Amino acid sequence: MNVKQKNVKPSSYRAYKYPTKHLVQFCENQGIEAVGEINSYVMETWVQKRESEDISPATAHQSVKLARVFIKWCENAGLIEPGVYDRTRVPNVDESDMVSYETVPAHRANQILDYLSTYEYGTRQHVLFRLMWDTACRASGAVSLDLEDLHRDEEGDPALDFVDRKEKGTSLKNKEKSERRIQLTESLYDLLHEYINLRRHDVTDEYGRKPLFTTEHGRLTRQRAYKNAVAYTRPCVYTGECPAGKDIETCEFTKKKRAMSCPENTSLHPIRRGSITHHINKGIPKEIISERVDVSVEVLEKHYDARTKEDALKRRKEYRDLL
Repeated sequence: MNVKQKNVKPSSYRAYKYPTKHLVQFCENQGIEAVGEINSYVMETWVQKRESEDISPATAHQSVKLARVFIKWCENAGLIEPGVYDRTRVPNVDESDMVSYETVPAHRANQILDYLSTYEYGTRQHVLFRLMWDTACRASGAVSLDLEDLHRDEEGDPALDFVDRKEKGTSLKNKEKSERRIQLTESLYDLLHEYINLRRHDVTDEYGRKPLFTTEHGRLTRQRAYKNAVAYTRPCVYTGECPAGKDIETCEFTKKKRAMSCPENTSLHPIRRGSITHHINKGIPKEIISERVDVSVEVLEKHYDARTKEDALKRRKEYRDLL
């Protein structure tokens, strides 16, 4: 895993780490003390155990796929017998199980933004959520931004540049292919400047860069950005009510340290999916959205278009006179 850590982003490293850790713990429980003792029988037994656990078919499928990367490395290093990788069965999973349809609809995002605008106006949490909703950018992209990336373009319009700077501490998901300039609304541009002038910590990172989103110690990390955004997706925060019927005054998840464990909160991906769906519903061509959010049209249609059949039909009707 140390070798893998040097060649992938931190988020990808964590994705490889946990399935491998689970496999190692399984082997230890089986009395296996050396890597060389891992064979096809051990792997099949572990796969069956993963399938029997309280996890989704997609999680079991992905877990085994990632663990096989470790097995392949062991084979190449001569640590285990050849062929274990090829004989390790990856659990089958329906395509529908591999695609997550959880999304934050526009009305819910607006509720969250209304709350933030009222009670957290101009804070990092407010501006970060607004940026992610308006632009559908990834958290990794947001935290990679520098002050110089926010500007007006040659025509005087508000713009934001996403630049891959791997050698200086931050990288975009698809590296240089993810680099792009996107247009901002005047209201978002003004909000960003209010944050910069009133709330942003005047710090530089370890590379001497001036991050857009900061903490008192330097650049905002992806993990902290995740916490900043997800904490406000708890319904009790922006509606004052709990869908599970819990007493907000006594619920443990209302505490800041426990916010991430709340079963009613939403991760970042559904926020991005909801934003992209909102862009589609506004009639923006998918080719334009694709460039703006750094995802192919094919992937956008498969993973990010969360419109209902009614919404999709309504949008098609608007164009029927052009057919």
